[in-house]
Amino acid sequence: MPKTKVVRNSHAASSRQLNTAVVFFPLDSLKLHEKGLPKYFEAIRREILADGFLKYPVIADKNSHVILDGAHRWLALKSLGYQQIPALLVDVNQKPGVRVGTRRIQRYNGNGNSRIPIQDVISAGLKGQLMEPRTTRHFFPFSKFQLINCPLSRLEQGRPKDVSHFLANASEEKSGAILTDWLNEISEEISFLAQRKEEVEKEYSELQLRVESLKGSDCASKRRNARKPVSEH
Repeated sequence: MPKTKVVRNSHAASSRQLNTAVVFFPLDSLKLHEKGLPKYFEAIRREILADGFLKYPVIADKNSHVILDGAHRWLALKSLGYQQIPALLVDVNQKPGVRVGTRRIQRYNGNGNSRIPIQDVISAGLKGQLMEPRTTRHFFPFSKFQLINCPLSRLEQGRPKDVSHFLANASEEKSGAILTDWLNEISEEISFLAQRKEEVEKEYSELQLRVESLKGSDCASKRRNARKPVSEH
């Protein structure tokens, strides 16, 4: 097991509940399961350089060290020569475990036909047979937005590395189409959640009115009973 060091983060409590922690992990000990998208890789690389820190850790399986979320962050740091990366290591076999789909909406609709076995993801990473960009969507039983704002100065920088062999051979047009579809997926999810929120709020309001009406009926019944004369025996 590579040497690690715990990273302080703003979601330490949730990490403890998962029996995990965000750690500084040797970057080259992690493995991709999907190719990077060149256009998006460049956007992430520029963002990290401009910020001077990494906002979120990557998420990887603690047994195989295959990256489940944050591939482009890993690629960006590797291209810049950094030797460590903040990582949240999780056991994919833990219950509830990590689920994998092909569209974000599958997080909610339970469409089993479009799910991908998590072991297929692990196998792709271990064999180096990388899937195409945006093949998988990982659904975690926790929030992946564990803000750490880790300064790049803590990640031991060396020589920049060539990561072109990890990137898909995608034209500017194809990359743009993939990113547009990604945005559409998120819009689809937002619309679904807005509709569900409206339905749940309606159910709540109707139930609240019924509960209040029952309270009113109980009070009226008590008042009627209080006015009844007491029978003499």
